[in-house]
Amino acid sequence: MNSNSSIKIIPRRMQCLRSFGGCRQPQPRFQLPSSRFINPTINTLSIRGYSSTQTVPSVESCPCGSDLSIPDLGGDELDTKSPLSGVITRHYRHVVIHTGTIDWPSRIEDGPSTPPKGRSRVSGSAIQEENSSITAKLKALVSRGSIYVDPFYPILVTNTSLPTDPAAKEGHGTITIFPDAVEITSIPNSTGSLQNLVTSFLLPPSNHLSTQKESHEPFAIKKISKPVILTCSHGNRDKRCGILGPAITKAFEETLAKDTPNDRIDCIVGDISHIGGHKFAGNVIIHLPGDHPLSRAINNAPASTLPVSEPEEVKDTAESSRSVSIWYGRVMPYHAEGIIQTTLKEGRIVKELLRGIVNSDGDLVDLQSLGFK
Repeated sequence: MNSNSSIKIIPRRMQCLRSFGGCRQPQPRFQLPSSRFINPTINTLSIRGYSSTQTVPSVESCPCGSDLSIPDLGGDELDTKSPLSGVITRHYRHVVIHTGTIDWPSRIEDGPSTPPKGRSRVSGSAIQEENSSITAKLKALVSRGSIYVDPFYPILVTNTSLPTDPAAKEGHGTITIFPDAVEITSIPNSTGSLQNLVTSFLLPPSNHLSTQKESHEPFAIKKISKPVILTCSHGNRDKRCGILGPAITKAFEETLAKDTPNDRIDCIVGDISHIGGHKFAGNVIIHLPGDHPLSRAINNAPASTLPVSEPEEVKDTAESSRSVSIWYGRVMPYHAEGIIQTTLKEGRIVKELLRGIVNSDGDLVDLQSLGFK
């Protein structure tokens, strides 16, 4: 074989090697059906009922009250320059555990528990079960390593200052779940009861452990049909939230109280524990009822994260009775009046404060497609 022919053969051999190598790309450890990875902003708009041309009413900035003072943060600085839009803790469900206080430890699962009535002598595993709080048990059930964890449908668990429902039995707790907008008025502080809660409310219908399609008879449920305003006031986690949060909550309460009866909006106002983004304090989540005009616009906007599994699971989100969630950051007490007027009464998003939006499916709204990012 002469040298010229050798030169011609080598490139062909190299091409074969490249082709062979290309067939041996490392494979992921597991693969879900390809239908779960459809691009929701392109291929699933018609399936989900979203409109690619839908707009969500908005204003650029928030009207301020007359008092522009802010609490002294003791030298701690706030981030006023980093991008805010889209900085949100992705979650399929938001679970709010009623505690009646804001004095939570840095890790809310380390907080105290109210022991069930009439159990004074217990031992072994029963002591550990009794001493751990509802928050601790629930967070363990929805955290990494649990059989109930689905990376595509993460669960956000927070405490709230809202009190336990008066109808709760001795030693029981009260839990509110969004976007379902339901309050479980009395739930036992036991792992078994919380497992039932997880399978009944927190897992997607496509999960084989889900019992959403079955009856919720074990639970006493109260539907929430009014806006819920929750401000992060977790001072033992971050001082900025601990100082600004209660001041913002107070400003919301005072603004709502001074409205005339004809103009007043009936809202639930409270504090919650850490939701991420201390540097963007104050952080506020507004859960709007599904029949609010702004909710209907949000539910028709393109979404960006959740996989779509089966068409029969898709609901008409525009007529959903479940809530939507609006996350605001860099909120100051003097913004309270403007947020109530602009978002709750006029049905418009305040873009300068917006961190993110979650629709009634528990899916993040695509802010970029709306021109919000």
